[in-house]
This record gives sequence, structure tokens and C-alpha cells, in this order.
Amino acid sequence: MTKRQIVVGIALSISFFVVLGLMLTPIWNGKTFIEYADDIFCSISKKSVYFIPKVSKEVESVKGYKLEANIKALDSDQIRKIAVLYKYTDADVKVVGYELKVNGDLYKILKCALTDADLLYKGESEVIRGKYNYGEKEVLYNWWYSLKQVEKTLKRKGHFKEAIIVEDVITKAIEPAYNYYGIKEIDVRNILGVFSFLLIFYVVYTVWWGFAIYYLFEGLGLKVTKAKEKKEV
Repeated sequence: MTKRQIVVGIALSISFFVVLGLMLTPIWNGKTFIEYADDIFCSISKKSVYFIPKVSKEVESVKGYKLEANIKALDSDQIRKIAVLYKYTDADVKVVGYELKVNGDLYKILKCALTDADLLYKGESEVIRGKYNYGEKEVLYNWWYSLKQVEKTLKRKGHFKEAIIVEDVITKAIEPAYNYYGIKEIDVRNILGVFSFLLIFYVVYTVWWGFAIYYLFEGLGLKVTKAKEKKEV
């Protein structure tokens, strides 16, 4: 047992948890350090997940495809709100209980979903609410929920090309728009100092804890050594 190494290990451990306590205190613009850093990284990454223009070009390939699908909802309120979305695309819709029967142009349906995703991504929530007369995030959720079923219907019919396009609309447009809603986009070049500090801090903080454990174990005489090779008699 080495007293000096134990003292160093304890000092590093205590200081580590003191800093952790500060990180969990809402003193960073009313947020904890972890929330503040997470917002920064999300704001920086927002631009990198904007695939809507690319997906819009992919959707061109399904022009003229006539979609026939049945969409099941969880309750009468949801089926009514989903029907509003598809009516906006000029599709023929019929509600039977909690099920919506849709006959329409897949291209128009996907373009409408992409338009709404783009509006939400850019924070233009009032436009979406004005179109459908209900909450913008619920609109995107209902697009996601219904198109998931459309995708399964297309796969079941063997129309895999169209199913892949629907999947791209869901994963590359609707989901990012929903997840990044309300997050302000920031160019990393404008906050290079803060970004560099966060990266360096995370590395240093991780190593900090590693050294604390290392000195504690060394001070207590606990070492990891290579096992001796067994010799045959």
C-alpha cells in the first residue's frame, strides 16, 4: 500500500465528483452542463441530417403509381386526423371504424409528407397547423405512423422499389424533422472555441476518472499482471 498514490487517487475522485455535481446543476443558461452540451452538438449536427431535397428527387420515380392501402389507427381521433392528411393529397379516402381506406397517387402523398417535414424542420409550425388545424408534431407523427403501414403494404405486394422510397421519406425526412424540431441550427465555424472546449473537456474528464481509479488501485497494491505461463512437467 502506498500512501501517496491513495491520496492522489482520493483527490482525483473527489474533484471528479465535485465537477460532476456542477455539471448536473442548472447553472448553464438554466440548464445542466450535459443538457447545454447536448443542445450544442444537436444544433451542429442538424444541418448534416437535412436530406429532404435529395429524397424529393427520389420520390419523382414513383410518379403515376396508384396506391391502394388500408391504414389502421389506434382510435377514432387518430383516424380522423390521418384522413385529413390524405384528403389534402387529393386521394380518395374512406373511414371504416378505426381503418382508413386510401386510393391515391403515391407521388402526391409522399410530396405532401415531405413538404410538412420540411416545414417542421425549418420551424414553420404555424403553416402546418393552418393546413390541418391540429398540432404540428402530431401531424408528423401521423405521417410516420401511416406511411409505416403503407411501406408494409407495398412490400407485401412485392413493390419493393416503391417501398424503399417510402422508407427513405420516413427515415431521412420525417424522423429527422420530428427529432430536430425546435433545435436551432448552428454552423460549427461560428462556435469553434466552444466546440473545441467541449471535445477536449470530454477527453480530459474521461482520462481524469481513469487516473483516479488507477492511483487508488495502485495505492492499495492491486495490480493487473500477465498470467504466468504454465510449464508442462
